[in-house]
Amino acid sequence: MAELLLSKTTDFTLDNLGRYLCNTLQEAIDSTGQTVAGKRRDFDVIVIGGGSFGSVVANGLFMRDPTRSRRILVLEQGPFVLPEHVQNLPFMGGEPSYRVPWVVREEKKKDFGYAGLLYALGGRSLTWGGWSPELLHGLAGDEMTDWPPSVVADLQRQYFFEAGNQIGVNATNDFVYGPLHQALRQMLLAGLNAGAGGGGPFSALTVSSLPDHPAIRVFFEREGRQPTAAELRDLLKLPAGAGGSGADLRDLLKIEAPLAVETVAQPGLFPVNKFSAVPLLVQAARSASSESGGVGLEADARRRLMVVPQCQVLELITETQADNWVRTTGVRVRDNTGSERIVQLAPPTAEGRQGVAIIALGTIESTRLALTSFQSSLAGRAAQRMGKNLMVHLRSNLNIRVPRASVLAALPPNAVRSLQVSALFVKGKAYIAGVDRYFHLQITASGLGRFGNNSEAELFKKVPSLEQLNAMLQADDSTVVITLRGIGEMVPHNPDSYIDLAKTLSDWENGRPKAFVDIGDSKLPSGGSAETQFDRDLWEAMDTFTDHVALIFANGEPFEIIMTSGGKTIPVPFDAAAPPTAATLAALHPHNARRDGLGTTHHEAGTLWMNDDPSLGVTNDFGRIHDTTNCYVVGPALNPRAGSPNPMLTGVALGRRAVTLLADSVLPRPLSFAPEAHWQLLFDGTAKSFNTDWARTSPDKSNGFALIDGEIVTFGSGDFGLLYYARSAFADFTLRVQFRIFGLTQHNSGVFVRFRDPMADPTAVIRQRIRDEGDQQLFQDNRAWSAVHSGFEVQIDDTGQGDSRKDFYGIRPEPNGLRKNRTGAIYKIPAGDAIPGGGLDQALQTYKPAPNLVPGRWYEYEIDVRGNNYTVHLRDLETPDVTKTSIFVNTDADRGIGMEGTTPVGYIGLQSYNSAPVAFRRIAIKL
Repeated sequence: MAELLLSKTTDFTLDNLGRYLCNTLQEAIDSTGQTVAGKRRDFDVIVIGGGSFGSVVANGLFMRDPTRSRRILVLEQGPFVLPEHVQNLPFMGGEPSYRVPWVVREEKKKDFGYAGLLYALGGRSLTWGGWSPELLHGLAGDEMTDWPPSVVADLQRQYFFEAGNQIGVNATNDFVYGPLHQALRQMLLAGLNAGAGGGGPFSALTVSSLPDHPAIRVFFEREGRQPTAAELRDLLKLPAGAGGSGADLRDLLKIEAPLAVETVAQPGLFPVNKFSAVPLLVQAARSASSESGGVGLEADARRRLMVVPQCQVLELITETQADNWVRTTGVRVRDNTGSERIVQLAPPTAEGRQGVAIIALGTIESTRLALTSFQSSLAGRAAQRMGKNLMVHLRSNLNIRVPRASVLAALPPNAVRSLQVSALFVKGKAYIAGVDRYFHLQITASGLGRFGNNSEAELFKKVPSLEQLNAMLQADDSTVVITLRGIGEMVPHNPDSYIDLAKTLSDWENGRPKAFVDIGDSKLPSGGSAETQFDRDLWEAMDTFTDHVALIFANGEPFEIIMTSGGKTIPVPFDAAAPPTAATLAALHPHNARRDGLGTTHHEAGTLWMNDDPSLGVTNDFGRIHDTTNCYVVGPALNPRAGSPNPMLTGVALGRRAVTLLADSVLPRPLSFAPEAHWQLLFDGTAKSFNTDWARTSPDKSNGFALIDGEIVTFGSGDFGLLYYARSAFADFTLRVQFRIFGLTQHNSGVFVRFRDPMADPTAVIRQRIRDEGDQQLFQDNRAWSAVHSGFEVQIDDTGQGDSRKDFYGIRPEPNGLRKNRTGAIYKIPAGDAIPGGGLDQALQTYKPAPNLVPGRWYEYEIDVRGNNYTVHLRDLETPDVTKTSIFVNTDADRGIGMEGTTPVGYIGLQSYNSAPVAFRRIAIKL
């Protein structure tokens, strides 16, 4: 049996997990040169980038493959680093490093805050904050005005909800609760509602006009009705009677933080299941490994998914077709040794289905790869638009420290010594140049000591272990530190913002240009295009809105503004005669001083945007690059307009939508099969049937069965394996099984009928027979031998391979070619074979040899079992030929039993043996 490539030992770690999750590039390429069940094992899907969205799509395509008909390769330039989100792990810090692989103008670097890409499997999903608001679309406003209508409809109807379930945002934040959270939530809603009617910033987008929290939709999906007031209080963790009317309670839910976390934990203790994409890859990789039934080259060829880290895709390999459309045929990659290799995509099928390349890098690198690959073949078409419409997000931070008195009225006395946290969300908009522009505030609060200055210390950064719990419970809630982080959208199609290929050779890497990035610099007080000025206007409106919200939390008390660097504070006194205003805060702490560099949000978007019209966008409504047949993009590069939300929820939703299209309409899959009337399918080609209805028994994985392209394929080299229909036994029946072989010799399999349950204890007679045949040790090691001694096998073996453990009239081992061991015979039942020295052995079955099987051609057994009468017909599905190969009347009262009393006890199974593969499909029975 083949062994795994050894795990690697670093200075710190034995990399065992990575060895089982990932493959080398050489292993992946070598696997494509194999054939399994007569088919080449090229990759049907190449996912370029194993980050947030590449992992989501790879997992989705892997799971949505009921007939196991495709192979997926994930290529990631970074290594495998963490199995989970950094905050889910029992240590502080240790997140992977970032790298900026692109070029920006030297004079703009001071205003750009790029941390770059996180080069690792999982990408930025390993370290993101978890905020996942949904793009606004409806009566309250619309952040999807430029999106294709079909995409908007699908996301609203199905995929936002599915994505929210997958990443955890649809659940309420059960770990954020307690008196402080309840008080701040109530204060915020009351302040927003009070300011909604005064013509100020809160009136532009009222809380009551916003869509319900996703938890309301989850409740409706589960219960088929809207929640009652009591149930809303339960969702909000409020006591009976608190929170006002049903409408008030729904509004309270709307300002709950949309965090991609699901759990229940103590207040302030961050749970250990913050969403990241790596567990999706781990799930798929583990399943793929388990299904493959072993390790080594042959098992690799059976694997449906392979993950290759530390492998950079330099460019896609393309060909221009007669109709001038472009098809991707493979990728050129560079491994960690510096060698360049080519990985081919599987060719299109006769039915018109084809493999796909999926670009799933970050927006900037996805654009670079698309430009590098298609700048010539799509010149004058999609390539001329690639890189335009670059958008990031505008981000500001205001930190304030308010005295406990600001929220004291809502805090019970027993909350004095307990750590408290809060996380809230507010949506806003401003009317700029005749268009609604959107932003939101991510609000975090933590009860801290007098000098505490970081509201996120407990909520988002500290992952406490049990040893830290007692220390945390000593935290002093004498003040509350609140961080108000504003996230604003950029204007789309700003001519100042774009991605191109670097022009100077000094900015090339690996013989190819890096990306060149430029963004309209709205941090400067003036200059640039009209669109850049619109961004400044929105930024100013968002910061002013933030000042108003800060005053809500101050609640008429003096407080402090905490500077973002150094922890210095600016006191804000309170004078009832002249209370502080938003203008007061702006004067004390100017808006420009709170603003982060452009690009610090990691939310680059838009450069390969979707549009149904090939002349107006880069990709179609499913992310396929226009005028290509099989190159798709996933991630925020597709977004025609960014809106204010973090792109994770939208990117996951778009990825799931693309998976549906690719699985149902693009990627290869076998033809469907419907049984004739009165026939019951035992195996329909799907994993559900294969894994649920059928059970395997064999001593190890050296012999097994794989589901490949809707077919059961045998493999192995050790003692034989048995796959049997475990859902029920049968008495009298007619069984149809289609099968094919793949070589003129060394194929050996069969169909077992009427054997006892191999997991049940055998009868005394069968146990004695096992001893008499010398198979006791074999049976102890492998319960599959129960089928040999308690039932009958219809053989598949044109060579009639002899049993080396037995003799035939004095000749040992038993010779090959005996009729009783050949295709169509009831195995080992005497069939009139010639005896050495003359004569024939006694014929207990009437056997007529069928023509030799043709490799690759489908045949069908029809096995009729009635009482003790067995009849076998063999049909060549490419000709009208049918051969009645065997007629057998069983006289053994202890073998081939169909009924015990009124209970059927005869099972049906398939054999995997030490031979070339044999494939089975379309197994049906008629009783």
